[in-house]
Amino acid sequence: MRTLLSTLLAAILSTTALAGPTPSNPVLEKLKAEDQAARSGTMKDIDWDKLSVEDAERRIKVLEFLRQGTVRSAEDYCNAAMIFQHGETIDDIRLAYALATTSRALGPDEKRCRWLSAAAWDRILMRLNMPQWYGTQFTKSPTGQWELYKVDETAVTDKDRAELDVPPLAASRAMAATIK
Repeated sequence: MRTLLSTLLAAILSTTALAGPTPSNPVLEKLKAEDQAARSGTMKDIDWDKLSVEDAERRIKVLEFLRQGTVRSAEDYCNAAMIFQHGETIDDIRLAYALATTSRALGPDEKRCRWLSAAAWDRILMRLNMPQWYGTQFTKSPTGQWELYKVDETAVTDKDRAELDVPPLAASRAMAATIK
């Protein structure tokens, strides 16, 4: 996977030198919309096995776009990052982080990827069984209640969170009680 990741990052970097505004890829927008629609409603109503198959299919399509060099705009990178954020492996999540970071570099005003870069970073830490920094990831407790995944409260401040459009830690903790 490291070779694939290196190849994809090289493709990303080679497309960032384009001059002028770059039109967004409408198919990537559609894939991102499908990704988000599949997660609407309550968590208990989602068919997670079906969703896993659909997510894998979307990641395959995004990888092909990356190989073809048709992921070019900040919005494209953000859409691709969202799809990989829902990947099954840590390499998927690492790619989500790289894509979100690239989106932020190409479009500093692309607000969605501010939060997404923090969420991908937190998910990487979670997959490594380490405390998250920003407070974007939730998990079910042994009693079945949703709670904020463990947080390293010394890693970043609420001011740092705000710069990435992440709510304060207290708000994230309160949000856990609302997840159904």
